[in-house]
Amino acid sequence: MLTAHLYNTQIQTLRALDREQLLAGAPSPREQAKKQGAQDSGGIITRGTTHCRAGEFMWVDVTAPTDEDFALLEERFGVHPMIIEDVRGQEGRPKLHEYEEQLYLIFHAVAQGQGGEHFDMRFVEIDCLVGPDYVLTLHAEPVMPFEDLRTRWERHPAMMQPGPAYLLYELMDEVLDDYFPLLDVMDDHIDSLENRMLSGEGQGLSGEIFSLKRGLLQVRHIAGPTRDVVNTLLRRDAETGGKHFAYFQDLYDHVVRIVDMIDTFRDILSGALDVYLATQSNRLNEVMKTMTAMSIILLVPNLIAAIYGMNFDFMPELHARHGYSVAISAMVTAVICLAAYFKRIGWL
Repeated sequence: MLTAHLYNTQIQTLRALDREQLLAGAPSPREQAKKQGAQDSGGIITRGTTHCRAGEFMWVDVTAPTDEDFALLEERFGVHPMIIEDVRGQEGRPKLHEYEEQLYLIFHAVAQGQGGEHFDMRFVEIDCLVGPDYVLTLHAEPVMPFEDLRTRWERHPAMMQPGPAYLLYELMDEVLDDYFPLLDVMDDHIDSLENRMLSGEGQGLSGEIFSLKRGLLQVRHIAGPTRDVVNTLLRRDAETGGKHFAYFQDLYDHVVRIVDMIDTFRDILSGALDVYLATQSNRLNEVMKTMTAMSIILLVPNLIAAIYGMNFDFMPELHARHGYSVAISAMVTAVICLAAYFKRIGWL
């Protein structure tokens, strides 16, 4: 599904375009030359062919792009064939490349579902192309933050007055903001694990701990390269005058915070796992001490019974009048003494 919006920065109006209007709205060579000679429209790509008329820029969002969509984008915006190849192949890792007149970057929206005690996380790859007066976004499934941004923009068209670079900031900011609720859920789950562990209800926690660590590692593999992408955007903006430095600095702060939270949670989980394994080891030691004490206590009666159970003819005690009573008394006394001793040293 393809949606396109054209924004006029002069009269601050936002207009939705269909496919025919998108193709028919290309500026004439004279208009292109006029716009290229004018002041920068607010993009981080300040050179190259313009694809909108003066005072306008466009956002085209494509969900589950088809061959027809790719052909339209290639015809209307001159998308580089290598970008088309990357989009089709789902690169998977955040990155930023410059292709002639376009800036191509990949970032990811998070889709998190919690089932039972384990986290099921998915990341939706977003391929974004930024030109002098347009922003293209392509993704395999709907991205809810984009829907929210589109609704806000339709209600308040003037918000995009700064231009395409600000639109890119808003797109990435909406996506990154969705990481924090996920991390908050993980934080609450880590607190729950710690409380259960300290209250003695820590049986079977290793699976949950490893599930959380695996989830954090997934987020870390996305957030780390995204930090590098935003840092590159900061440098590019500085090279083109720094008009949007504050916006990209805000993005960078968001990503750094996400990475720091992930690293902190991983350290906490590593410590919790160590405590859990130490607790299990101590519990096993307690069980072994109890079993050892019981074995020694039962060893003495068994030894006495085994001695007097031997079938020798010449064993004087076998014919003693009180031999049975003495043997039983010795067994009971040994058991009581050993039980008292092991109780005193904490083995029982």
